[in-house]
Amino acid sequence: MIKRLPLLLFPILVSLSLEAAGTDPLFQSAERLDITITAPFGRIDKERDKETEYEGVLSYVDSAGATVSLDLVLEVRGNYRLIKRNCRYSQLWVDLKRGQLEGTLFANQNRLKLVVQCGRQNRYTDYLVREQQAYTLFSEVSDYDFGTRLLNVTYVDSEDEDDVRTHMAFFIEHQNRLADRFGMDKVESNGIPRDELNARQGVLVSLFMFLIGNTDYSIIRGPENDACCHNSKLLVNADGEYFAIPYDFDASGFVDASYAPEPNPSFNLRGNRSRLYRGFCVPDEIFSAAIKTYQDAEEALNNIIDDTTYIGGRAVNRTIKFVDNFYEIINDPRKLERRLLRDCR
Repeated sequence: MIKRLPLLLFPILVSLSLEAAGTDPLFQSAERLDITITAPFGRIDKERDKETEYEGVLSYVDSAGATVSLDLVLEVRGNYRLIKRNCRYSQLWVDLKRGQLEGTLFANQNRLKLVVQCGRQNRYTDYLVREQQAYTLFSEVSDYDFGTRLLNVTYVDSEDEDDVRTHMAFFIEHQNRLADRFGMDKVESNGIPRDELNARQGVLVSLFMFLIGNTDYSIIRGPENDACCHNSKLLVNADGEYFAIPYDFDASGFVDASYAPEPNPSFNLRGNRSRLYRGFCVPDEIFSAAIKTYQDAEEALNNIIDDTTYIGGRAVNRTIKFVDNFYEIINDPRKLERRLLRDCR
């Protein structure tokens, strides 16, 4: 006999479930967050030394109107965007002290990626916001995604009081916290056999990369002498099944950054806004279900892209046309066969 729980217990159980899932304050809101970071940015952007740690302070105003200040350590990160000719400002790791975080917006977030606007001009703001939008788009089609938070950051140089600038940025949660949220383990090996990859998640990622026009990724193999994977991270569940979670979309046609590298010449693509499907072949029912996921999400994705709050109307219209082309392909059986199914690996 099945015992039924009293109806009044259900809200309590839902609340406990959310706590267990690790819903974090920083990523609960989609509103842009204003923060100030004080650190020696002149030296950071000049030296770009991954082995050096730079001390500073992060501050923000909480919901009660009080200023919260947190000690931090910054480290530069990345590869392509770390080159000065590509980005004027360094991409950063933000390390916060665990003992200061309880009860703050940054609870559970002692280490975060900070995606920094590459240059001063407005087009770099567009690139930055579109890249953060890409993370939001993926969260609409997959249950497994990195949390992000759009920011307006005032950078104060602690060694030059006249050097103050304010630019857009966004935080990305750390892989360790991602694994904790989903009750999985992170993967440190260089690669995995493709048949151990969760097929549905793999197809969702590959379709997403096709949608945004990104070929610069792998979901089963990492760079030489580095953990898997290239521009995606792997988590593994208790059954030994691997889930790929993508990140770093600035080389995509969706972002369309002027500094982005050209696609691999072996792909024979005209540029970053040309699409190539690089997904693995899977059973028809899995592929069809993934296509339907994207078809069902079309309105939600368009609502995200249509937002002109931080991006100019002309740039938004160009992005809409780019995404419309994706839907023209997946909604046409002949184009779907020719552009995706024939190219699966």
